[in-house]
Amino acid sequence: MSSPVTLIEQGLVNRLRAVTRSYTPLVESYGAQLDDETFGWIRSLPAVWVTFDGARPTRVGPRTWRYQGTFEVLVAQRNLVQDRARQADDSRGQDVGVYQLLEDNKLALVNATLGLQIEPLAPGAIRSVAKSLVNRDAITVMAQQFATAWTEIYPDPALAPAGDLITVGLSYLLKPGDDESDASDQVTTLVAP
Repeated sequence: MSSPVTLIEQGLVNRLRAVTRSYTPLVESYGAQLDDETFGWIRSLPAVWVTFDGARPTRVGPRTWRYQGTFEVLVAQRNLVQDRARQADDSRGQDVGVYQLLEDNKLALVNATLGLQIEPLAPGAIRSVAKSLVNRDAITVMAQQFATAWTEIYPDPALAPAGDLITVGLSYLLKPGDDESDASDQVTTLVAP
């Protein structure tokens, strides 16, 4: 069984790949592409990468934990302002700016649940990751955070061997401003002995 983090990250990738755009970015999970010293990733621009940024668990019951998780969507593109000829000719279709990449991704993800039992995605901070000159190309990389939450219920050690996940519980906060669960679901993954 896949972890909730893996399911959410893959859901983000799938959702961003499905977006109808006038350009076709590379969309994949982040695998240290920016650390490639040969800069091979530049040939794939524009690019969108998704990565898990972290989660904070809070105990809400004896075996139940609520996770507040953050994911980052990184975007990379050549700096089109530096290339006036490219600005004048928009016929190539790949001539999208980094801010338009951010905006298109945000529109696709805000309030999405990705078909999972998670809180709707909320937009977070936007930050500059890198601005570099590579082979005479000005490159800009930016990232935007997206937050969500989910609940996990772990097995009672008296009922199941350690390591077996029996039930995953998810709670939904639908009314803005309150911290009370408005709806919840539980999925049983293994029948306890």
